Amino acid sequence: MSLSGSGRRRKGVKGEHEVLKLFIEHGFDVRGLEAKGDHLALRGRLVLHLETKRQERLRIPEWMRQAESEAPGGALPVLVYRRNAEDWHVVMPLDDFFDLIV
Repeated sequence: MSLSGSGRRRKGVKGEHEVLKLFIEHGFDVRGLEAKGDHLALRGRLVLHLETKRQERLRIPEWMRQAESEAPGGALPVLVYRRNAEDWHVVMPLDDFFDLIV
């Protein structure tokens, strides 16, 4: 059974709230971007642009392009996604990942 348009949106909003709660629990300050469903997660000088997707059909390259094109200047684009009954996953450019862990 597939969800209606409003059902898909509710599922997406619920997923966004799950992710925001997790980032807050891990010490991030989370701010919404006006007129968009996207959020910035901030901790110290680290600024992440969160593109959150909760869908069964994965379209990771498309979603990552969206995250990269919508990230404000100075923010690292981060795709956070999950399918039903699975864990959340993060996708980001490899160079940005190395900058974070070095």
